[in-house]
Amino acid sequence: MSFWKKSLAVACATVVMMGTSVVAEQDTAAHSEAVSEEAVAEEEAEEEALAIPQPFVAPVAVQEAEQVVAPPPAPEAKPASKLQVTPYGSVQYRLRENITTRSDDDNSATTMDYSNRLCWRVGLKAVVDEQLSLQFQIGNDWGAAENINWNSNHGPRSRVGTQNLYVHLASARWNPGYMFIEAGVVPLNSNGTLDLLESSLNSSSSKQGYGEAGYNGWSDMNNSMIGIRLGAPILKDDIKLGVELFQSVINNRQQTIPANLADDPAANPASPLFVLTVPVEAGAFKVTPEVTAVLNRNYNSATEKGDHEYIIGLAGSYKVNSDISVSFNGGYGMVSNEESESGAYSDPANAPGGTFTPYNSNGLLVGAGTSIKAGPGTIQIAVNYNTAVNSESSATEDATKSGYLYTDLRYAMKVHKNFSVVPRYRTYTTTYPEASANNSQMVNRFELIFEGSF
Repeated sequence: MSFWKKSLAVACATVVMMGTSVVAEQDTAAHSEAVSEEAVAEEEAEEEALAIPQPFVAPVAVQEAEQVVAPPPAPEAKPASKLQVTPYGSVQYRLRENITTRSDDDNSATTMDYSNRLCWRVGLKAVVDEQLSLQFQIGNDWGAAENINWNSNHGPRSRVGTQNLYVHLASARWNPGYMFIEAGVVPLNSNGTLDLLESSLNSSSSKQGYGEAGYNGWSDMNNSMIGIRLGAPILKDDIKLGVELFQSVINNRQQTIPANLADDPAANPASPLFVLTVPVEAGAFKVTPEVTAVLNRNYNSATEKGDHEYIIGLAGSYKVNSDISVSFNGGYGMVSNEESESGAYSDPANAPGGTFTPYNSNGLLVGAGTSIKAGPGTIQIAVNYNTAVNSESSATEDATKSGYLYTDLRYAMKVHKNFSVVPRYRTYTTTYPEASANNSQMVNRFELIFEGSF
């Protein structure tokens, strides 16, 4: 080959090699730029994700597949659990006017009292996974509403005591499907019996036995109680049937070690509370029978004898259509001190003391209600009637038999999806015992309620 032909071949090869190098460098630069832009985009996406509250996701270990010849792509790892936390809260402010009239055979007297009331609560629900959930809620006395005055502002020169603060709920619920266990301060609604129980456990000279159970009742307890609840579904098809048992303690008594250790300690058992409910649901109809028992409600360790308290009840509802529903509730309770010879009809202490006075407390509660959508809001109506008596003798009946009639009419208007205005009118009518100097008392309660929630 001539010198010129060899020179031309070398020049062509050099040009080809330089061109290939330039293309490779361009491809590498483009790839680096794309990777850089992708990293920046991922970094910005991570920053945006951090700026927006996200539900916590528990980390899961991912096992790397062994390197085999041409392995298939590993499936995307899925978290074993996903914690979802939902906060919520409500604030309610009430303008209230009470007009109270008490009458006897010849005279009557009327008082008028204006007040403002505040209710607030805040909480969160945490779903750990499909089986475990928790709920916490605190606030002031939501059920009864806190009376407002200057000292309620807790200024430095008007501060008196501490602000009212209650733990409404603090519960954990494990539900694998075939049963559930819930413990702590658990939600507990009344199905006719707990209204009577609340009155029985808070008796006083002005509210004896099961008196005033039809007025506010269990709602004053914020519909919750410290204890443990177990339940299981029995039927899950067209007719749903379950059973639930709640257990707590009313009095946690203790035994005393005797001076002579050869003697047996006197019995002094606690008084556990049991609430058994059997919820039944068939289409638009729901009914829940309920039995409540307080074992050894009254107990005398000196005689080692006690009396139990039993309350039976029933509550239900029926949805007529999308706009109208009706409800009902009822219960009957009984407790005495004849075996224990302790306590008194108006004394919930349930301990021996003073002169023994036997009593046989009985209480009845019946009620009905309805909810009707009308215009921009919903009309709600409720009526309860309750009686209470010490039926130990005709004399005790004349001295204690009382009647309590409660009515509640309200119209809840949502002026915003999270803000309501509720005009409300309630009456509390008490019929006094035959031996009382007074015949009756009626409280007319007018309220305008503003409530916001999230």
